[in-house]
Amino acid sequence: MTDNLSKSLKSTEYELSWANRGLKANNANDVKELCEEIEQCKHLVALRLEGNTINEEAATAIGVALEAHSEIERLIWNDLFTTRLKTEVPPSLIKLTQGLITNGCHIVEINLSDNAFGPIGVKGLETFLSSSACYTLEELRLNNCGMGIGGGKLLAEALIACHKNSGGKFALKQFVAGRNRLENEGAQALAKAFELIGTLEVVRVPQNGIRPPGIEALASAFVQNQNLRIIDLNDNTITLATPKLASSIEKLPKLEIINLESSLIRTPGTMAIARSIMSHKNLQELYLGCNDMHTEGGMEIAHVVKNMSSLRILDLNGNCFGQDGIDEIRRTLENKSFANQMVFSDDEGSEDDEEEEGEEGDENYEDEEYDEEEENDEDYEDEEGEEEEDVESPSFFFGKNPIQQNAWNNFQLGTNKTTPPAQPESINDLSSMIANFNVCTPFSFGSQLTTEATGNKWTTFTNLDKVKEHLKNDDQSVDRAVKLLEDMWNDNSVLQNDTSSIASNTLKALTFTSDSERTFNERLLVSLGFVKDEQTGRQRRAINQRDKAFRTLVDVNKFLPKSTKNLLSVFLQNTPNESNQSFSPEIKQQLLSALQG
Repeated sequence: MTDNLSKSLKSTEYELSWANRGLKANNANDVKELCEEIEQCKHLVALRLEGNTINEEAATAIGVALEAHSEIERLIWNDLFTTRLKTEVPPSLIKLTQGLITNGCHIVEINLSDNAFGPIGVKGLETFLSSSACYTLEELRLNNCGMGIGGGKLLAEALIACHKNSGGKFALKQFVAGRNRLENEGAQALAKAFELIGTLEVVRVPQNGIRPPGIEALASAFVQNQNLRIIDLNDNTITLATPKLASSIEKLPKLEIINLESSLIRTPGTMAIARSIMSHKNLQELYLGCNDMHTEGGMEIAHVVKNMSSLRILDLNGNCFGQDGIDEIRRTLENKSFANQMVFSDDEGSEDDEEEEGEEGDENYEDEEYDEEEENDEDYEDEEGEEEEDVESPSFFFGKNPIQQNAWNNFQLGTNKTTPPAQPESINDLSSMIANFNVCTPFSFGSQLTTEATGNKWTTFTNLDKVKEHLKNDDQSVDRAVKLLEDMWNDNSVLQNDTSSIASNTLKALTFTSDSERTFNERLLVSLGFVKDEQTGRQRRAINQRDKAFRTLVDVNKFLPKSTKNLLSVFLQNTPNESNQSFSPEIKQQLLSALQG
């Protein structure tokens, strides 16, 4: 079901479709034919580009062509950045939508599903989403985009800004964002936006790792959207939030579809849901499969829906009924047309399980409440810690004590006296040249250097030929280059002049191709703490030398690829000037001016 959430309904009138052509556009010439077709359209309402892949240059050309079409309403751009790095997406989105912000268009649908752009992708979209072009937005699909907590918060802020800027006229109807790792904080941020908007008819947020605090926030927001027809919370963890959710469902008489499958609502939760839908006259589909409920819960649902004329689909599959329980449920629903079509898997528990549930259910539910609350407290602490560090942006992971180091990956050299694991060949060469580094990832070094070793080795790299010799000319050259830059930025003994000199040599020594340029951009943004590293997942660290790094980039600006300058500009413009940042606003502005000059 979640796969279908990415799809937009086919429009037949005034639609230009280049869907699923497998186009890989790396420059303006690659999209020349598409742009010509856009320009030749006399009336363009929908542009469908799904199943292709474009970069910033191609996006710029498409954006220019779209600028002439103030009548456009539907942007169906799901699966548009396959094979592209996450860092390429924000500038591409900015270029695609830049002209639409000013040409007077009234967008009704945006579909950017199946573009794994993460939190930074939302940065490229937030200006457009809060602009007058989106005051008329009714349908927003961001399914399977990996937005995470940070992206969820940015999206919520953009929606709130759109509502405020429109004078309260913003009337979003459909919101789809499954498979995005929103978790509690992302859900809570979006709940605030939903509560303010108040016009939602469809909310689908399955598979987001949302636990009871996030579910409760959404449940409160649902009540403020009295036109809700569809609620999809499939594959989250509802548990103790079920009573709150049930209370909200009871107050939403227009509901047609409720999907709470695989959400651990269990038997007590099922009883609450059953009571909440007793007076519903429009409910057509109810999904409660795989919820660890026993026969008592299943029978409660059956008794409530057996005379519900509107219901045409009931899913109770994957629960713990046993064969006797299944037969009893079927008998209760024998007057329903869907009864014989209901599927029950073989793994349905037994009567013994049911008796055990009856005897221990209440006790277990109380125990669960204690465990859940305790666990939620831990979750809050973890998430708050993450977000605090996220202000300075996520990146690699270092500075741990020797006990923690033992649990790290095979690339990490600890400070204890045990023999470290062997490193890949691509890392050994630099480690042998620069003594006493703590390696945490293939291109992340600690800052503990001996003065004697450091001075000698950094002096070596002021020679361009030595840098070329170190970087070599292979597929690891970019990793070595970014690693070298990061090492200098984390070494307080290297003077700024020497750092800039070595950085200049490093950039001069690199021969950029389109692929290596993309890799360089990704590695550099990770090193600066602007984006997460895919190899370390959610691990983070503080960036203590960003002022030094920014000064270096000012000095070597003329050697940076154009795409690197553009990306850095985007991220710098979206980085707030806060007192806890490890850089001064002045050096940030200086770097921005250099990059845009």
